[in-house]
Amino acid sequence: MVIMNKKILVSIKLKLVLMIMSVSVIPLVFLSYINIKTLKNEVKVSIHKGHELAASGISQTIVEMVKTTQESMEAVALTNPELFKPGNAVNREDVIYRMFKSYEHLEEISMISKYGQELVKISKRHVISLDELNDISEEDKFKELEKGSLYIGEPKMDSDKQVVFELGVPIGGGDEYLSGAITAKISLRQIMNKINSTKGEEGSYIFLIDENGALIGHSDYNQVMRGQDVTKSEGVKKLLENKKEFKSGIKDINFDSKVYESYSGQKVLGVYGLIPIVNWGIVVEHPLDKVYMTIRQMIAKILVTLLLTLIFTGMAVVCLINIFMKSINEIEKGVNSVKSGNFDYKIPKQSNDEIGAIIDAFNNMTDEIKRKKENEKLIISAEKRAAIGTLAAGVAHEINNPMNNLGFYTSDLLERLETEDINELYEGRIIQNYLEIMKEQIERCSSITHNLLKISRESAVNIKPVNIYAAIKDILKLMGHRIKKQNISVKIDLYAPRPVVMSDESQIQQMLLNIITNALDAMEKKGTLRISIENFHNDDTLLIKVEDTGYGIKDEDKDKIFDPFYTTKPVGKGTGLGLSISQVIIERMRGTIEIHSEENIGTAIYIKLPVAKEVD
Repeated sequence: MVIMNKKILVSIKLKLVLMIMSVSVIPLVFLSYINIKTLKNEVKVSIHKGHELAASGISQTIVEMVKTTQESMEAVALTNPELFKPGNAVNREDVIYRMFKSYEHLEEISMISKYGQELVKISKRHVISLDELNDISEEDKFKELEKGSLYIGEPKMDSDKQVVFELGVPIGGGDEYLSGAITAKISLRQIMNKINSTKGEEGSYIFLIDENGALIGHSDYNQVMRGQDVTKSEGVKKLLENKKEFKSGIKDINFDSKVYESYSGQKVLGVYGLIPIVNWGIVVEHPLDKVYMTIRQMIAKILVTLLLTLIFTGMAVVCLINIFMKSINEIEKGVNSVKSGNFDYKIPKQSNDEIGAIIDAFNNMTDEIKRKKENEKLIISAEKRAAIGTLAAGVAHEINNPMNNLGFYTSDLLERLETEDINELYEGRIIQNYLEIMKEQIERCSSITHNLLKISRESAVNIKPVNIYAAIKDILKLMGHRIKKQNISVKIDLYAPRPVVMSDESQIQQMLLNIITNALDAMEKKGTLRISIENFHNDDTLLIKVEDTGYGIKDEDKDKIFDPFYTTKPVGKGTGLGLSISQVIIERMRGTIEIHSEENIGTAIYIKLPVAKEVD
């Protein structure tokens, strides 16, 4: 009989409100989701492109600065071949000074003789006398120049707190006769200005590193002055991994754009790439929380819109439902009348719609109940027969555990008969023991079917104290042949003085058998199975650890290990039900199961079960 009251009516109202509101809001939510996803991708692509353009522009500026300076030095030497001859000091200073005035980024220019002696040097900061000219013939840079190679020195911070590097251009050298060389100290101030003036997304920053990963330029120059370590940035790490390209010099600029962790420890959207000629790296990074600021604001607006929609829709729906519920209230009165035993009450019919049909059905139902009141005993008898059917349906589950054990023992005995001498098995009472165990399991099956005859109560599991240590020892004895065959070392550590839990013994055996079988399956040829039993949490909980040294569980499989029918074993070697069934058994006992695994290292299973209380 259906019994309705105020609480149920309120529940019906709520369900109707939610249903109607869901139908009206879901399309809006779906469209909003599509727009958010599209906008997110567009924002990400746009920022990536902006970062790539910024990095490319700065890289080209550095390359052009170096090439322009190099070409100017070479042009000066080619158009003034007499500069390296003795007695041309005035001409040298005039030519060098004119070049010095032509380039804002030059801090110092030197002209070197073919013997490595500085012939003239001009500095932007101070006057250099003849006595301050040095012999650099033993320095590494002169040795590079002698080979006819372009020399680019390591960027350093000078006394004026600006980063400078040295550029040397040989005149001759290598296979040709070295006439001399021109070196220049170049300031990165122009590059710093370029970095600071580059308009990127709000919150983004740009920095340069040398081939060793040291910071030589940053949009926040204070970080350069204090020697900020940026090598923890994933972008810098990737650049430093390409040292061969650093050493050999690359021809094309290749900027990669990725999401990674920056040197400050925050997730960023970054672009990084190598700069030709100087073999430096450039990195543009943008914190992710600021990248998606616009999207978060848009989501907030959508949520507000949805909330307002829900409120106004809800108000309209409540008004409509109150009208609809008027007929339901009449049905409630009829139900309460029948509940009190008045089967003569008739609900007045107000319409011929679906509600009217329900009222007709209700009135017919009361008449039917009245006529069949005297047959109540027959109905009860029918319910008892239905209960018998329910018991019969549950027998399959009840008999499943002993049949599984019986099947396991039979398979194991057959395998041993194929691989071991039958006389030895007989003399060692192995066969007798197996037959006794199978007999016991058959008797258990018989006991289960016998319970079906007890109509007065349902079949129930046999809950009793079960010794976990003894159960594990029994299972390991049965699996001794397989353990020996797979060359597996078994270690059992018992630290609990009373390893007893309250449960159905067959279910405990099934759970432990599943877990130990999985451990053996993970160690196909050799390994170690370690099982420990100890008290936990003030001795109220028994902790069972089953650890193997098998192939472990892949990261992508860890979320699925308890799913029914999910298995990584080959076809025919597993059903995928072992762990899911074990989890159900453990949870029925108010316990928990945790699995920790590392691929190619092993798996550890932690089972926590309530300890059985001692009875005086």
